[in-house]
Amino acid sequence: MNQRLEKARSWLRVADFWPKTRRAWVQAMAGSALVLGGILMAVLTALARRWGEPEIARLAAIASLVFVALIIIFVIPPLFRSARAEIALFDLPVRVGAGGWLFLTLLAVVAFAAANTGNNLLFLIFSALVSTLFVALAAGRMALRELQVQARFPDHIFAGESAPVLVALQNSKRLWPSVSVFVEARAVFERKMSRRALGYFVYVPARSRVEQRSEQLFDRRGRWKVIGFDLSTRFPFGFFRLRRRLHARDVEIIIYPKPEPIGDELHLLPMALGQSETARRGTGHDLYSLRDYQPHDSLRYVDWKATARARRLIVREFTAEEERRVHVLFDIMRREEGDNWSQRFERGVTLAASLVAHFIAERMEVRLSLGEERGEYGRGRDHLYACLRRLALVEMPERTVTAEAGAGSWQAMVPPEKEDEEYLILLTSAPHGSIPTYVWRRSHVIHV
Repeated sequence: MNQRLEKARSWLRVADFWPKTRRAWVQAMAGSALVLGGILMAVLTALARRWGEPEIARLAAIASLVFVALIIIFVIPPLFRSARAEIALFDLPVRVGAGGWLFLTLLAVVAFAAANTGNNLLFLIFSALVSTLFVALAAGRMALRELQVQARFPDHIFAGESAPVLVALQNSKRLWPSVSVFVEARAVFERKMSRRALGYFVYVPARSRVEQRSEQLFDRRGRWKVIGFDLSTRFPFGFFRLRRRLHARDVEIIIYPKPEPIGDELHLLPMALGQSETARRGTGHDLYSLRDYQPHDSLRYVDWKATARARRLIVREFTAEEERRVHVLFDIMRREEGDNWSQRFERGVTLAASLVAHFIAERMEVRLSLGEERGEYGRGRDHLYACLRRLALVEMPERTVTAEAGAGSWQAMVPPEKEDEEYLILLTSAPHGSIPTYVWRRSHVIHV
């Protein structure tokens, strides 16, 4: 059955790929035919004139003009888009803006007119334009020289929540200030390179350091790996955007899934957990024993009647309650097909983070297990951030597990022997009726 499914998926992938390939071949053949037809009509026009056939030459010239119009409409725009995409892949250090293209066009027109006419005024205008171009490039390059960038990210960043980032720009030049500098961070996320704007510095004096606070919003959880910074400027005229690339040591930024308030039905889950008393001292409600007062004892525990009878301070000790433990188990396996699997998985990650945050806030001991990877019990903020880090880095499986592998995974995740003092909350994508009976009896199941 699984082999048939894999074969069907491969055929589907081929079926999806074939229309794109066929379209590309059709466009390439049509473009080649138009170019070849235009060349043939031009050659026919020249031959007809040489043979003294004006009527044929006129018709061939009209046909060649039609081919030229078709080439301009259907062939040149795709080629222009492809060339623009290839140029973008080169990531050149200079980008020409709209004003820059207009300036270069004006420069070319003046140069052509000056060369054809020999007019001294046009040569003078051309010299002024070339000087302006040189000043624009030299001033922009000078603004980006001897600059250093430092960025300080918060220790804990949550997805969908604004995070303050402190960006500092150090100008080491002795005389020249830096004007209109953009600072961007180059980062790798999910094996893709991306840029993120960190700040814009209007003026940085020479031999000085300017700091700026930037609010950054990360939409998704995961690992951001900062590999460097890009400095760019449009100073002084805005014709060009010059860029200077700075390399930095790789810094990993972990984006936690943001915990959400859980529903009222989940607040009541472990109400009876941990309410049994034990015969040991603690902070319960029932009396355990009476003893003499010690300097570190609180006066609110003094038993004044016993103190009056014994004529010395006597304090009360109470029984302790069992520690409350909650085990949050997130089944990360893909157990059924579905188009919205990624959304369901991310919903499970968010729900697991919300449960861990809620029960740690209730001062419980919490364990987080991700599939067969079992965590440790803990409490407090440090344990919460450790759990959120694991949830931030958990990867979504792409393939659906087989029935045999799925049945064996339940025993690895939930051993048949029951652990004492443990309340199990299971988050799973398994369909109803497929969970083993002993797992169903021991846990509170939440389907994601």
